[in-house]
Amino acid sequence: MRRRFAVLAILAAIALPARAEDAITRERFEALERHNAELAVHNQDLEQRLEDLEQRDRERTRAGNAEQNDFGALTDWARRIRISGSAQAGYLYGGEETPFEDVSFSVWDARLFLDADLGREIKVGDTTIARNAGFTFEWNIVRLGQIQEGSSPGPVGETYIELQGLGGSRWFNAQVGRFLIPVGENYLLYSKGYKDNPFITNTVGGPWWWDEGVRLYGSDDTSRFGYVASISNGETDFSGDSSRDPQYTLKLWARPSSWLYASVSALHSGQTGSDKDGIQASGALWLGETWATPVGSLTPWIPVYQNGVATGRAPSAEVDSTTLFGADLVLTSERLGRLWLGGGRYAIDAAQSTSFDRDLYYWIAEWVLHGDSIGPELEQFYLALRANGIGTYDANKGYVLAVQQAYTLGYNERSLAAYSIALGWNLTRWTTLRTEFSHQNVSLVNGAPRSLRSAAGGANYFGLTLGAAF
Repeated sequence: MRRRFAVLAILAAIALPARAEDAITRERFEALERHNAELAVHNQDLEQRLEDLEQRDRERTRAGNAEQNDFGALTDWARRIRISGSAQAGYLYGGEETPFEDVSFSVWDARLFLDADLGREIKVGDTTIARNAGFTFEWNIVRLGQIQEGSSPGPVGETYIELQGLGGSRWFNAQVGRFLIPVGENYLLYSKGYKDNPFITNTVGGPWWWDEGVRLYGSDDTSRFGYVASISNGETDFSGDSSRDPQYTLKLWARPSSWLYASVSALHSGQTGSDKDGIQASGALWLGETWATPVGSLTPWIPVYQNGVATGRAPSAEVDSTTLFGADLVLTSERLGRLWLGGGRYAIDAAQSTSFDRDLYYWIAEWVLHGDSIGPELEQFYLALRANGIGTYDANKGYVLAVQQAYTLGYNERSLAAYSIALGWNLTRWTTLRTEFSHQNVSLVNGAPRSLRSAAGGANYFGLTLGAAF
């Protein structure tokens, strides 16, 4: 019996610690379960926060990419587009029938330009079609002190699409649209070249004006020889073409040395105007401020004096054809300055009656001396002298030689000449102060009455302007 109780006592002693240990284990397990539950909730919160952060990062990345794309597009636009312009304003004073007659303080000229690069290396397979393409637009805002909206030539100047290096050659480049007629060297001082004119005024007889068509140009690899040619509508009006006869031009130029440049030019246009439609001929090429029109058409109320007597105006609204031949020579010396000599003949063949044919002759002599030829302290200054003229130089046959004189003198001018002196100060690279004094002479044909002669003769005009270009 004692032995049995001893065994039971031993078994009880063993069981009690086991049950106590089981209770402790359960408490620990439950605590671990509670901790794991808390960790699970915490992990879910961390995962949600991480997802929110990733979403924000994705949104920032998308916004950054969009901004980068916008910035890239903007920088690409800025790289391919160039905006430039020029303006001239100041005080102008002139006598009757002069360019400054109706102005005093004035914006004399203002224009803006846009040039765009439209791409490089235009190819079909391995064949080069053009080296690059471009676009040019001129907004002709003010000309000769007049806002050009609704007046001639209107607000549109040079506007063309250009293909350079056609076939990979320097000899073939094309401009399609509206451009300055490439005859002589005078037209280069209009539009973008206006800022390079050392004078306030333009020449009284130099050829220029815009027309619509195709202009081709090219030169050799050394730029010593080249050409400019065009085919265009042949009428002054914007895109107007009453007869559809084209105008052709060709200029050949050479620069055999750094001090010598020469060019010869030719132009021919067919019929302009239309008797059938009652459209008065209006040739595209301008000589100074006149152009090909039937004699008497602009001022039918002023008699036309021919061979000393008053006659009627030309019987037809048409002009059969016009032809020009001209030449220019430019000599440049660091010490003696730049001398430009130019001249030519412009034949206007009237329709139906050869007695109303007219031959106009123009001439230009211009010399510009920069101050650095005298001394470095005068580098910013220049002196310019110019003598130029236009006329029939026929005492029996006259013409309108400047449109602002047409309404007082009609087609009775024999010659118009202007002699000018200008001083310029390049204040900065982009601004120039100009002053000009000019004397003008107008001669009339035989038979012109005293009432007309009183409006002709000599006159002076003066200007002081500040010009800007960028």
